[in-house]
Amino acid sequence: MKINPRLQVRREAFTLIELITVVSVIVILFALVVGGFTYADRSSKRSRTEIVIRASRSALESYKEKFGSYPLVNNGSSTVTVAEKSYIAGGGACLYQALSGDGFDFIEGATGQGVPSSDGQLDEHEAPNVTLNDMPKEMWAKTDGIYYMVDGFGHPIRYVKAAPTTAAIPGQGAPEPTTINRGSYDIWSYGEDDKNILSSSLDAANGSGSARIDVKWIKNW
Repeated sequence: MKINPRLQVRREAFTLIELITVVSVIVILFALVVGGFTYADRSSKRSRTEIVIRASRSALESYKEKFGSYPLVNNGSSTVTVAEKSYIAGGGACLYQALSGDGFDFIEGATGQGVPSSDGQLDEHEAPNVTLNDMPKEMWAKTDGIYYMVDGFGHPIRYVKAAPTTAAIPGQGAPEPTTINRGSYDIWSYGEDDKNILSSSLDAANGSGSARIDVKWIKNW
């Protein structure tokens, strides 16, 4: 039996959809008065992205509570092509599956009775895994056969789980970090940045002030 995820817990989903819509309209109207359509469009996309990231972070806490840890990305280097540019989508695909319950092949170590790959629907085995009920269509996309969380600019959300914190091994030193946020995860959108779209969060840690490549990014660090 197939269960359409858009039919679940409508009250919460309507809140997300309405929030995205209302914020976008308000930003556009304000910007049209004070500064033109380009500013309005950019501000609207950034506001939508902030909502997606905020909702994702809340759902990730529900995932951790349910499964004991944040999801670890499998096939993290998988890419999709958007507007003739290649974007890394493995983390966004892992995030989509962790939040929607639709599939689990992008979540390292995950198992289940449902179909491993995402198909845009929930079966009876996947429904209990949902951590973000009735996810609005504006929060995800399908490109090149991959379902992934999408930002307001139409690009994959990036997500990386932090490596386990372990003591230094004598003669080898401490393990190299994989994230800026130790013990949790990094989640980000490149925003208007169209030059550093393959850069990681650790790449962004280099430099300072305006020299940092993440100046335009929308992020949790």
